[in-house]
Amino acid sequence: MGAFLFYLLKSGCCLVVFYIFFKLLMSRSTFFRFNRITLLVGLLGCTLLPLIELTTTEETFLHSPLYAIHEILQSTESVILNPEQMEDPILISEKNPEINSLNWIPVTLAFIYGVGALVTLIWLSLSTCRLIQLIRTSEKKQFGNYVLVIPQQPTASFSWGKYIVISAADYSQQSEEILLHETMHLRNHHTLDLLFMQIFLLVYWFNPVVWLLKRELQEVHEFEADNGVINTGIDATKYQLLLVKKAVGTRLYSMANGFNHSKLKKRITMMLKERTNRWARLKLLLAVPVMAGALYVFAQPEVKEVPRQIQSELQQKEADDYSSLMFFFKEGGERYSKLVNGAYPPSKIKARQVHSLFVNKQNRVMFDNDVCSVDELKSTIVKNLTKSWEESKRKEYQVISFQVDRGSEIAALTTILKEVKGAFEQIRADLSITLTDKSEEALDRLFPVLLSEGATRNYGLKELSMEEKISGIVVTIHTSEGKEVMKDYTLTELKQKVTAARAKQADPESLVIGLKIEKGCKMGYVTDTKQVLRECSALKINYSTDN
Repeated sequence: MGAFLFYLLKSGCCLVVFYIFFKLLMSRSTFFRFNRITLLVGLLGCTLLPLIELTTTEETFLHSPLYAIHEILQSTESVILNPEQMEDPILISEKNPEINSLNWIPVTLAFIYGVGALVTLIWLSLSTCRLIQLIRTSEKKQFGNYVLVIPQQPTASFSWGKYIVISAADYSQQSEEILLHETMHLRNHHTLDLLFMQIFLLVYWFNPVVWLLKRELQEVHEFEADNGVINTGIDATKYQLLLVKKAVGTRLYSMANGFNHSKLKKRITMMLKERTNRWARLKLLLAVPVMAGALYVFAQPEVKEVPRQIQSELQQKEADDYSSLMFFFKEGGERYSKLVNGAYPPSKIKARQVHSLFVNKQNRVMFDNDVCSVDELKSTIVKNLTKSWEESKRKEYQVISFQVDRGSEIAALTTILKEVKGAFEQIRADLSITLTDKSEEALDRLFPVLLSEGATRNYGLKELSMEEKISGIVVTIHTSEGKEVMKDYTLTELKQKVTAARAKQADPESLVIGLKIEKGCKMGYVTDTKQVLRECSALKINYSTDN
């Protein structure tokens, strides 16, 4: 349903542009039949134009908001960002059953649309039923190829199908001009045009432009019928006086052509107006660049399969230790958060966008639930993320959910994260080749760097008690009085030292903790140390790794 709603949005935009185009350039001309055809073909074109799929290598300022809307309408299942469940608040794990929720935006819009379409259908059905009832219960006479319907009650004259409805009072008085006018409607098959418009109204009932276009079409019908009457030799002045006389009446039948339907002044003006120069029809050629512009706006920014030729602008850090690598991914997540919370609505990340990366206590890797060697990891990530992204027509951001066993080693994790970083860099470098704007912001819009560091798992190394010693990490407490180094500490000792150091600081928030992580250190020790520091409100941490 989301795809259909997005189609209605695009076709609705085309209809607005077409209405403005017709109103400004064509509505005042005397090419009545030409204008009629223009309206019908234009309406049909506005429905077909959004179905044409084109691609472009450049992204315009309209692409981003359009496809942000497309993402919202297409999404049926969402994952809400929740900073409380992750150390790095980028996304919630796809395994959490509490976060999967229905995207109510397209559901609500679809419901409203359905109700509106049903109401419109009922209204049109009632109008048609009233018309049929009037024909069935009134006197009928043959009138050439048509049937005269002569109701006794006062009724504004109109035509529909093969029927011409004229009140008994009009039929007994000045009926020649009225009958001739309605005959012109039937000869030109105006009923088919109105039937076509009713179908349009059922689909685009919410779009006021469609109602305005229907009015324009009905006015063209009246102009064409009036012109046909005048061309038969009827006295124009007498006919115009008749229009003035019949300029009152109630229109109850939406699918019929009424004698006094259009604005009287405008009809008379059109009768008296000098014929438009035939070359004025060439104004319709201006529709060509308008259509081309619409196609360009709706075109999808496409990237081609090309060899890697340039380096990505992602490479901001020369160091490849564990802390700098995590900082690299943290910056990517922060840029993404600013992007979606600024000019764009909050992102809804679906489960299929999440790619799991798990490292066990033996430092073995599993990506997307398949065992993968470190040497194969980069190419596997590039393949899987690119495939998923392309299958979503380049609209769904890809996220790696990074989880490790507490028993895994920092050195192994550093190597793995290098491969992950390299995979993101390769994807974005390949994409940037075809972009005019190669800035980091443009790449973030196209393919952001998103890695979520989840909580460590307790498979290989149990959570330490407060009294067990931690090895492999050197803690340096920097205060205004100097620094204190801690090795082979317990978590209780660390907590006491940090709490005391904060109490001595004039500004407790200025306390800085340095963590030097040795190569063979277990991830569980890092996690426990970071947790204690958070409990002590020591949030300024400098990381370094023993390479």
